[in-house]
Amino acid sequence: MLLNYYPLVLAIGGLMNPQWNMCSKGRRQSPINIEPDKLLYDPYLRQIHLDKHKVSGMLHNTGQSLVFRVDKDTKQHVNISGGPLAYRYQFEEIYIHYGTENQQGSEHHIHGYSFPAEW
Repeated sequence: MLLNYYPLVLAIGGLMNPQWNMCSKGRRQSPINIEPDKLLYDPYLRQIHLDKHKVSGMLHNTGQSLVFRVDKDTKQHVNISGGPLAYRYQFEEIYIHYGTENQQGSEHHIHGYSFPAEW
């Protein structure tokens, strides 16, 4: 369901903030192929911080992915911050994409190589 709104979100994002203008142009979007020899090291990039709280939730198999959703009434939340993130984000769900064959489950590639799954 989220994927149905994805192109709209990208187009609107490009209009909301001039720094996000590539979002409305249809380039540099998912899926991507990461080419390790073209990556740049950023010595100022902070470590990502992830709270280590146990949470309960439901795991759903959609047939194309596994989706884990945190229970809405949970008392402790898992927050994610640091790295390139300007804000603290609260973990609510994670999608794990998989394929019917081990060679093609990931949506994204590294140096042209696909993986059995990705999140």
